[in-house]
Amino acid sequence: MHRRRDRRRGMALLATMVMVLLAAMLLASALRTAWLNELIAGTELDYQRSFEHAQALLRDAELDIQGSCGPPQAPNCRRQADGQPWFPHHGPQELAPLRALLAGRAPSCLQGICLPDSVAPAFWRSPAGELDRMKAVAAHYGEFTGAAGQPASDPLLMGKGWYWVEILPFDVAGPSGAGVPTPDAGSPLIYRITAMSEGRKPATRAVLQSLLVLQKAPQ
Repeated sequence: MHRRRDRRRGMALLATMVMVLLAAMLLASALRTAWLNELIAGTELDYQRSFEHAQALLRDAELDIQGSCGPPQAPNCRRQADGQPWFPHHGPQELAPLRALLAGRAPSCLQGICLPDSVAPAFWRSPAGELDRMKAVAAHYGEFTGAAGQPASDPLLMGKGWYWVEILPFDVAGPSGAGVPTPDAGSPLIYRITAMSEGRKPATRAVLQSLLVLQKAPQ
């Protein structure tokens, strides 16, 4: 009798241990799933924020190209001066002084204005050292347009956002003319904008590109 009773107790204890083990496994699985969902949601939110920052950088670069600078007294408004890059608007002949300024630079950029001579395609995929050199010659949000407000409330936009504008002569027969609206005869240039924003997470990065062609409004 005692042996049977001890055997039943042993079986009950074993069944209880199995149930506890199964419950622990289910709990661990639920916690892992919740952790993964939170990780995915955090990564998606970080990328979405970076994507919005890249969009803001594109708009700011367009204003920079068009010479829209906030208050007239803003110290960083683009001005054609010795040693300072500027955006030519009136044809390839204006590229000569800019070429002279950027000659011998690798990459061929300064303050976010670039000639494509020494700019690698898809440079944002370059190794860290090369990308750091591109970041060092980039422009930042509001730096040359006087845009205010955003950087103070969103330090990531200013601290981890960059843009570059490559200036390309328009060529109807060449690659720059394929599928691109024709610019005005007085300004046959194309501006290729690359905006890059990084997030809080090391692997988060959003890159957007656009082409800007200046055209006069119809009379």
